Amino acid sequence: MIRLGKPVQIMEWGQGTNTTNQRWTEIAKGRFASKPKVVNGETTLVIEIEGSLTRNGETGNDYVKLMQQGEGTLPAAGSWGEVAMGTIGSPSNQGGKTVVEVKVKTATKFSN
Repeated sequence: MIRLGKPVQIMEWGQGTNTTNQRWTEIAKGRFASKPKVVNGETTLVIEIEGSLTRNGETGNDYVKLMQQGEGTLPAAGSWGEVAMGTIGSPSNQGGKTVVEVKVKTATKFSN
């Protein structure tokens, strides 16, 4: 479940070719800037990021993983767990802050 009040990490697929040697790297960290919008089953999440978005571009795709502390299937409260996976758009400037949109096509559950 996505917790809108918690910090979020955006992870990008890095080196690796399959599920046994996959490597996800952090490209940004931030907070949700607004409530998610759901249109035709696709959820759009707007994330206000700290600093800049640093993509390595090795894979050439736009898929990212969203992680939150104490969420997902992790037993430890301090660990970061996956809460969603989607495609990322280009960063934009809104009110002097850098924001990025992530579109999630699968069912998404969120809470304050």
